[in-house]
Amino acid sequence: MPKWEAKVSTRLTKASADQIWPFLSDFFNLHKWFPGLANCHGVQGTNGEPGCIRYCVGFSIPPKGTAEDEKDRPCSWSKERLVSVDHVGRSLNYEIVDSNIGFTSYNSTFMIVPGVSDGHEEGCVIEWSFVVDPVEGWVFEDLVEKYEVGLKSMAKKMEDRALNLEPKWQGKASAELKGPTADIVWTFFEDFCNIDKWFPNLETCYQLEGVQGQPGLVRYCASTVPPAPGGCGVDGKIGVNWAKEKLVMINPKQRCLSYEVTENNMGIKSYVATIKVSAGNGGGENGCTIEWSFVADPIEGWRSEDFNSYVHWCLQEMAKKMEHVVQASTDN
Repeated sequence: MPKWEAKVSTRLTKASADQIWPFLSDFFNLHKWFPGLANCHGVQGTNGEPGCIRYCVGFSIPPKGTAEDEKDRPCSWSKERLVSVDHVGRSLNYEIVDSNIGFTSYNSTFMIVPGVSDGHEEGCVIEWSFVVDPVEGWVFEDLVEKYEVGLKSMAKKMEDRALNLEPKWQGKASAELKGPTADIVWTFFEDFCNIDKWFPNLETCYQLEGVQGQPGLVRYCASTVPPAPGGCGVDGKIGVNWAKEKLVMINPKQRCLSYEVTENNMGIKSYVATIKVSAGNGGGENGCTIEWSFVADPIEGWRSEDFNSYVHWCLQEMAKKMEHVVQASTDN
């Protein structure tokens, strides 16, 4: 049976080939750009060097015109090896070495060429070609269409980033606590690696590296109850949602800290948050206020307003639990 071969392409009119190539050649971070890809990370070798292997997991792109809901589609995963990379010619070739999507043989090439208009270089063209054995249950034309949809979406994200057009998400939530003082509540947040005591549905949090109370401290947080789309495991099973979070700033006198998500499997590409605890109107004797602000890249599968609502809900739940614990200790 003959192999399936195809090439799709899309043109960017504003971003140059040199601007787009660093994004595409960042082999371990395809999830930053490709739609429906919840996570991508290296499992072998050095990022960008031939022989390195990445693990990709997410949801496939639905055929045009279908009403299939993303949350009802099974997770797809693959391990992909970088075969070759040409930084001068702006091309890379990779192959799938293992997957649950039915590909028994797969080789693909990305190439970026400068665009030309009226004899002058303008924008660029991204080409994506593949060769694969026929896949059971698939129609060749549908597969090509998925590539076209995915490439256009990915290229648009890359161009927006290159031109600084992709807006960041920003938000702030606050919660007022009537009983606990700011100094008491601050100790709960200052205990950076035990946030699972307060954060709703978070089952695990522990220290990975660094020193308690100092910038550079890294915690691992995980839950089997997905708070966001994309908690996909191998073989299409829903697994554990996890994140590694680094403390980047802490000021006990001001009762505030900032942290960033450094790794995760929930589609979060860039996220920095700040927690601040302020005294109540009575100078600390009449409760306190918690503020949680964040700046993040857009997250696949979320709307900005929904993510803001989620942050607000989480903070309210944490505040209720803190009030309850402090009140119970006072009663005793």
